[in-house]
Amino acid sequence: MKYSGLLLLILFLQALQPGFAQKQVYTTSGGEMIFQMSDVNSGGSEPETNLRWTVFLHLGSYTHMDFTNNIGMYSGLALRNIGFISNEDDPNNPGNYMKTIRRTYNLGIPLALKLGSFDNNMYLFGGGEYEWQFLYKEKYWPNGGGERDGEKRKYHAWFSKRVNQFIPSLFVGIQLPKGINVKFKYYMENYMNQNYTHPTQGKIYSDLDVKLYYVSVSWNIRNNEIMNSVKEGNINYSYLTR
Repeated sequence: MKYSGLLLLILFLQALQPGFAQKQVYTTSGGEMIFQMSDVNSGGSEPETNLRWTVFLHLGSYTHMDFTNNIGMYSGLALRNIGFISNEDDPNNPGNYMKTIRRTYNLGIPLALKLGSFDNNMYLFGGGEYEWQFLYKEKYWPNGGGERDGEKRKYHAWFSKRVNQFIPSLFVGIQLPKGINVKFKYYMENYMNQNYTHPTQGKIYSDLDVKLYYVSVSWNIRNNEIMNSVKEGNINYSYLTR
């Protein structure tokens, strides 16, 4: 039942299709600048967290279906880098705080409804996304006193069980005429896998609850308009003002 809303959205739009006079299908591509925040609870305490700003590696390719000039939807594939930064108490040395950065590269499939004026490239959108966390990276400074100072230790693993490999999210946003959009996204489940068992230390994340959310600024360009301009030998940047 958790994702029944997305299924209902698809069925609703399919039911309405006979009433739509025309459909316009096109693709867009773009990048994303993420300002990421987190709520972290570790055994009842709330470690200090920091804003995490990233631009690499965030790429997306989306297929849009506009049923009219005012209602449509899109889906696609997105690659992004998400995670959190916290100052955590060293379990081997209580009172010593470690700056810790945990992050993953995710592959996501969004599904969104659009409402607005597509001729003017001005509309609201909202929907859900399911992401596969396929590469986990962690680094920390054990003697930095909560700063990025001194010895740095790193760890990474493909398809790691330290995080929940599949994580759902909800998002809303606004598309602006210059090709820029602003989006808010909230991840609905714990980022870390509390059932992960370390070979020698046991369930090291059993009391670590992490909820991620972010604001992003994205830019999306219609692929067909770029290709047409290139084929004609006259690159026209007017699509950025749509």
